[in-house]
Amino acid sequence: MQKPIYVHYGSTFFEPSRNFPISNHRNWSKPFGGLWASRQDATFGWKDWCEREEFRECDENNSFKFQLCDNSKVAIIHCMKDLDCLPTIGSNCSIFWNKVIDFEECVRQGYDAIELCWYGSEYKDKKADDMYFGLYGWDCDSIVILNPSVVVPI
Repeated sequence: MQKPIYVHYGSTFFEPSRNFPISNHRNWSKPFGGLWASRQDATFGWKDWCEREEFRECDENNSFKFQLCDNSKVAIIHCMKDLDCLPTIGSNCSIFWNKVIDFEECVRQGYDAIELCWYGSEYKDKKADDMYFGLYGWDCDSIVILNPSVVVPI
C-alpha cells in the first residue's frame, strides 16, 4: 500500500518552528497549533470543503505536499469507537461536548498525528456512526500533525 500524500494550503513550505508544540483548547474539538492538511486524493478534503462553503481559495501555488515518516503513530478515526480510544479531557469540559481529545496527552502517549477519515465516499464502508458531532468543527477529512518531526516534505 502506498503512503498517503497530504496537502497543506496557505504556505509553500513547512516551518516546523511554527504552530508547535500544540496545546489543548478546552472548549473546542481542535488544538491550538499543529499542522493541518488533507490527503491529496481525498474525495472531501479541505479544498473541497472550502469550495463548497465559498470559504477561501485553495491555491496550488500556495501549498505544499508531504508524507509521514514510516514509523509515525497516527490515530485514524472512522467512527466514535476510534475516537473513544484517544485520551480525553474530562466530562463536561466544554459547553458543546461531554469530552474533547486531550491533544497534549496524545503527544505524551507518542501519537504523531490524528486523522479523520469519515466524510469522503472512499470511507462509506467504514462509517459506523455520526462523527459529525463527535468531532464537530472537523468539517472534512483532515489530519492534524502533532509532532513536526514526522513530516517529510515532497
